[in-house]
Amino acid sequence: MKKRSEIISLFIITSILVAGLSLSNCTSNTSKNRKSQLAGMYKLHIAENLDSNGEWQEDPWTKDGTGYILYDGLGHMAVQITPSGYKDYEWMNEKESTISARVQEKIDSMSVDELKKAVKEFSSSYVYIANYNVEDTADIVQHHRISSSIPAVWSTTVRRAFSFSGDTLILRVLESNRRLKWIKQD
Repeated sequence: MKKRSEIISLFIITSILVAGLSLSNCTSNTSKNRKSQLAGMYKLHIAENLDSNGEWQEDPWTKDGTGYILYDGLGHMAVQITPSGYKDYEWMNEKESTISARVQEKIDSMSVDELKKAVKEFSSSYVYIANYNVEDTADIVQHHRISSSIPAVWSTTVRRAFSFSGDTLILRVLESNRRLKWIKQD
């Protein structure tokens, strides 16, 4: 009789362990699936602000600009948004711009107006790199920013509501009345 109860106990314990491992894998897979749901590279189609009449209006900052957002499906992302004309700003070539002495020479040779223009151009590029996760109970993605073109936002977290309309990813900024529509790239 004792042997039979030991076998039943062993069976129950084994069943509990197997069920626990299965649930653990389901939770892990669900988390991975939620992250992979966003995977891909998207090009900015439009950024919009909600006006006082409840209508979406194109944000002038990004009108005719360029932007890309990339989610790797594993929990890492990057975004860059630049206004119209940013890519045409004449500065230095890549090699020169990585040599501190050459950059200093360039800055020293610029007039105050040229310096103001450079600061305006460079500060208009919005960039950050982050780790991300998707909240389990809502279509909210959290961006845990690692670095940014804005020093004040390093090591901060932002939340974005997300939805899809065909190949368009819509991210809504929860802290304001803004949304960005991104078209998935092949």
